[in-house]
Amino acid sequence: MKTIKNFIISSLTDDNGTVNKDIISIIFRPVIASLFFIMITITFIQVIFRYILNSALPWAGEIAIFFFIWIIFLGATISLVKGLHIGVDIFTNLLNKKYQRFFLILTNLLIISFCTLIVYGSIPLIIDNFTQLSPALEIRLTYIYICIPISMLAMIYISSKKILKILKEIE
Repeated sequence: MKTIKNFIISSLTDDNGTVNKDIISIIFRPVIASLFFIMITITFIQVIFRYILNSALPWAGEIAIFFFIWIIFLGATISLVKGLHIGVDIFTNLLNKKYQRFFLILTNLLIISFCTLIVYGSIPLIIDNFTQLSPALEIRLTYIYICIPISMLAMIYISSKKILKILKEIE
């Protein structure tokens, strides 16, 4: 239990050891760490059951997939917070600071637009799958797909915050 506690606490700190004060990181990083730990544990147990006890756990693969989906979407949000998404900055580095800020604002506005479209596109998916149950666990697939608008709304928040920060630097 102490290992799990240390794992979650370490997920709250940045790479340099300082505690992250961003609300998205405070919420998402421990969730990602917990889901990842549980996913690895369940997968390990599944391997033991399959190869040593010759008995498969039908729900283990399904829950690992569902946790993996959540980890990917929440992890993409953390990547946006840290600025780790792939980008081509060869052209913007040639520009002066004024134009670099302009392109940063434009990029974040495009991210907000894209995320807004994804949120609106995911609403019918969530509504239509409310009655659909997963085969092994028999949980509503809505609970799996809800990670899409949650992560996109978080990305909208992050990009809006980045725009406000750039605008404050200009003043």
